[in-house]
Amino acid sequence: MTPPLVTLLSAEPEIQYVALRNINLIVQKRPAILANEIKVFFCKYNDPIYIKMDKLEIIIRLVSETNIEQVLLEFKESTTEVNVEFVRRSVRAIGRCAVKLEHAAEKCINVLLELIQTKMNYIVQEATNVIKLANVQNVFLSMKLYCLLLWNAC
Repeated sequence: MTPPLVTLLSAEPEIQYVALRNINLIVQKRPAILANEIKVFFCKYNDPIYIKMDKLEIIIRLVSETNIEQVLLEFKESTTEVNVEFVRRSVRAIGRCAVKLEHAAEKCINVLLELIQTKMNYIVQEATNVIKLANVQNVFLSMKLYCLLLWNAC
């Protein structure tokens, strides 16, 4: 079942959209089916924004301990996009990865710290919000690190 679905992702955007919506439903129930195909969901520069948004959701569902570094690199790269809403969602996705994979929380924090260093207002704002929310959910390991992150954001 995987090869035909993956093949549809190289079709026209309209077909990709329908395929992605169905893939999202499949991944909700059985993520293992596409766990090894996560790279096909990485965004291309010429993907329409609605395709990028759907791919982002699927990537979050497929992220695991084995592919977290690739995913974080993809999300970090996504913050260079021109669409501010997509950038915000990409930053939030990093936080969702931290919540989903507690062992990878520190890696997620490091990426968020790097993003805060960009000094882009909307990125700093979103990253700070993600850190606060994740800390409330007891994901980040120490209060000292949390305070350090907030101090760097100012």
